[in-house]
Amino acid sequence: MMENWATYANPARALVDVTIACLGAGEYAGAHEVVRDRQLRSHALVLISEGRGWYSSPLTGEVPVVAPALLWLFPGVKHGYGPLASGWAEHWVLFSGAATRALDELGAWQRTTPVVSVAEVPDTLGQTFVRLRRHLAHSGPASALRASAVTYAWIGELAALTMSDCPPDSIVAFTRGATRRVSMEVRARELGMGIAQLRAATLAATGLTPLQLLIESRLARAQALLVETRLEVSTIARQVGFDDPSYFSRQFTQRRGRSPSQFREEQRRMPSLSPAHNRTDAPRKSIHGS
Repeated sequence: MMENWATYANPARALVDVTIACLGAGEYAGAHEVVRDRQLRSHALVLISEGRGWYSSPLTGEVPVVAPALLWLFPGVKHGYGPLASGWAEHWVLFSGAATRALDELGAWQRTTPVVSVAEVPDTLGQTFVRLRRHLAHSGPASALRASAVTYAWIGELAALTMSDCPPDSIVAFTRGATRRVSMEVRARELGMGIAQLRAATLAATGLTPLQLLIESRLARAQALLVETRLEVSTIARQVGFDDPSYFSRQFTQRRGRSPSQFREEQRRMPSLSPAHNRTDAPRKSIHGS
C-alpha cells in the first residue's frame, strides 16, 4: 500500500532563474484530500493514477477526473480538486523556473484544458517518487540539483504522453506564438489565413478577437513570471511581447482587476512552502501546505 508523504524544499535561486527547480513532492491515497479556491505561487503537476474525482476553476467550471489523468496547475490561478468518496491515488510535484516558459511555448500543457487523460501510468512512476523523496529529504545544492533534474525529466515524460507530433491547430499555434513581436497580418499569413479568417476562427473557438486572445495569452504568461520570478515589471512586459511597459500595466490592471505590482504582492502574501514546512508524516495535508 502506498505511503502518504509530502516534502518541501527551498532550492537555490540559480535553479529558478535558469532551469526547473523542484519545490516539493508527495504522494497520497485516500478520500479526504480536497482543495477548494486555492492559488499556488508555482506550477504543479498532479498525476492521478487510480480512482475518480473532480477539478474546478473559473475557466473550466467543475470537470470530472478519471484515472489515469494529469492535472496541470498554474501560478496565480484559483482552482480546486479532490477525490470522490471512493478515493483516489495522486502523485504531485511543485516546480518553478525560467524553463516553464519554454515548456509553455512547446505545448507541454494547455492552460484551457488543465485536466488531461493519459492512456496509462508510466512504468517509471514508482522509481521517480522514490528518488524525489530521497533527494528532498536532504538539504544542500547537490540534493536540490538532483531533485530538480528528476522533476524536469518527469514533467517531460508526462508532457510527451499528450503532446502531438502533428502541427498544432491554428488557435493553439496562434497562442503559442503570442510573445513574438510580429503584425497580425504576419500571424494570419503564417497560419494560412487572411485577417478575416483568423478573426472568425478565434471568435468561434474562444469568443475573443485575435487581439483580445493575443493579449490574454501574454497576460497569462506574465502572471506566472510575476509570481515565480523577481524580474522587474518592465522586463516581464517585454518578455511576454509588450514593447510599452505602461500599456502592459494598463491592460493587466483592466483585465485582472489590479496592477502587476499589486498582483505580485498579493501572491507573495500567500503562505509559502518553505523548509520549515518539511515533513514526511502520514497522512499528508495537500500540496498547498494547508
